[in-house]
Amino acid sequence: MELKVKHPLSKKEVKEIIREMSETFGGGIAGKMLGKKDRVEVAEFDRTTEIILVNGKPFFIRRKGLVFPLVIALYGLSNEEDLRKWPKRVVVDAGAVPFIIKGADVMAAGITDADEGIREGDFVFVVEEDYGRPLAIGVALMDGRSMKEKPKGKAVKVIHHAKDRIWEVTAG
Repeated sequence: MELKVKHPLSKKEVKEIIREMSETFGGGIAGKMLGKKDRVEVAEFDRTTEIILVNGKPFFIRRKGLVFPLVIALYGLSNEEDLRKWPKRVVVDAGAVPFIIKGADVMAAGITDADEGIREGDFVFVVEEDYGRPLAIGVALMDGRSMKEKPKGKAVKVIHHAKDRIWEVTAG
């Protein structure tokens, strides 16, 4: 499957994405993801999911009006940034990695750290603890403090992960 560009985003839409990323990650991090002068286009992935391209490269996923960086985009940023210190991050141990790569939801037992500012329902991203490489994007099923303290239970509902269909289309 190849992404087909539908149309470019307006300057207003780009500013809105920058605002959302600034609220989520802070202005400094948002600036590393997207600038006002970048060429931003939308491609349809399926009926409910759009991929937002920045300067021709897949960078964001938009689903149900919510925008979040793709795992492949975070992977590129992880070469320069320690994602284990970013807001909205959930850090998991090595034992959880193979399950998440296969699409499993994140269980509290495998979490070694989480942003305490995470609220239930927030978009979050999951990274492995040894190298800080991103594994998945999901929706928090509990707050960040509970993720770190609870010994069991489902903590994150995974919606996109490394090696899934979106990854295969955007990484290639």
